[in-house]
Amino acid sequence: MAKRNLQETKAALRREFAKIDWSLKAVQSILEDYDYEKGEWKEYVQFGDHCYYRVIIDEGNDRYNLVVVCWNMGQGTPIHDHPASECIFKVCEGQITETRFDMPDSVGSGSNLLVREEVVLEEGSVGHINDAMGIHRMSNESDTDTCVTLHCYFPPYTTVQVYDERTGFVTRHEVKRLIAPQVKRDSNY
Repeated sequence: MAKRNLQETKAALRREFAKIDWSLKAVQSILEDYDYEKGEWKEYVQFGDHCYYRVIIDEGNDRYNLVVVCWNMGQGTPIHDHPASECIFKVCEGQITETRFDMPDSVGSGSNLLVREEVVLEEGSVGHINDAMGIHRMSNESDTDTCVTLHCYFPPYTTVQVYDERTGFVTRHEVKRLIAPQVKRDSNY
């Protein structure tokens, strides 16, 4: 398949999610075929000093959200779930570290969360997470370079559960939304 620009990628996602029998494999393929090197995502980028930013660039006929996530040096998410949702993401700039944890047996049991794996995804790489695969934290571990990722969440969600790594204690957080083109300074959790 030929590489797609951003508009073609959005159109391909809309076509796929318009189907009753859309497929995870097809969505992953669409993100793999996105030509991030053209840099169209750069118009949505903004970096904050204190937290990373999430900018929704396509609300995807209520079946998905396409989100540009901007990570300044040393920034990352708390450990969180994806409530009844899939997430496929592509690294557009820099590299992102994904640390996956086993889902705790009991919430707030006082025991540490167990790291299942940690991977560093390079520019152009595509990743996938859902709750059956575990909970995770994403972070830009670089102290010299920023990172930008493009995420497709389906179905979209407005809250996540955030987990304390030491105790497994869970708190529910609303996901703040920055919708392009009216990007304003705000964080996500």
